Amino acid sequence: MLAPKNIPPEFNAWNQKHKAPVGANWWYQYVNSQIPGNNFTWRNRYKLPHFLIRKIGSFGFQVNSLTRIFEYPWCFLATPLQPGMSAVEVGAGASGFQFVLAEAGLDITSVDPLINPSEKVDWIFSKDDFDHLNNAFGGRVKFIQDFLQNAKLESNHYDRVFSVSAIEHIPSQEVASLVKEIGRILKPGGLFLATIDLFLDCYPFTNQVSNKYGSNISVSSLVEESGLKLKIGNPGELYGYPEFDHHQILNCLDDFLVVNKVLTQCIVLEKTV
Repeated sequence: MLAPKNIPPEFNAWNQKHKAPVGANWWYQYVNSQIPGNNFTWRNRYKLPHFLIRKIGSFGFQVNSLTRIFEYPWCFLATPLQPGMSAVEVGAGASGFQFVLAEAGLDITSVDPLINPSEKVDWIFSKDDFDHLNNAFGGRVKFIQDFLQNAKLESNHYDRVFSVSAIEHIPSQEVASLVKEIGRILKPGGLFLATIDLFLDCYPFTNQVSNKYGSNISVSSLVEESGLKLKIGNPGELYGYPEFDHHQILNCLDDFLVVNKVLTQCIVLEKTV
């Protein structure tokens, strides 16, 4: 499925409760203003006192696309979550979603190499920075600074794996091994929830193969390589499936959430064996 233009009321309520996707309103307005000192504060945000970090909210420490107003609540609400479930978030970075999962009682492991994506991107986030944020929100997230393929997580163990707009930024040659690893660590009946950017300025919408963020990846190939079954997702709205028609997507563009020429594909895959 593609994220719709009209955000469901329960998603808006979830965002308000968790100050998603950009933290408290006063914080967002401050860091995007021309107030003297705000750039210094933003650069040093991971070192703020714990009480102030909690007031800002867990989503206030990473620059997020506003497509996250749908992505975060969708990932949380698309399937039933219960305290005690074991879960992994892949490529979470400084995102608040991992802390919300932990607050909800999930046994959450965050796996991310924390590699700055580009010399052009002013984003430096270290293991110490993660630990400071984690401790501010209760210290419940277990963190592994590595690629998932190297993390050596237990087979057939996890109820959920989450990936929020991360897969499309991974080098294409690494995607197959990543999704196979996700299939390995999920328990039978476990679910993989992913949101994947669909770039309107890349092929098949244009002749451009990629942009500075990545390229459009075949969701059908991802599903096939994972060994998992598509449980939630409309093949007609997922790039790579025969049913996908980019002309039809463009004709219906007003129905979808579009932010900076990006749409959001949402899928749930299930491990059936």
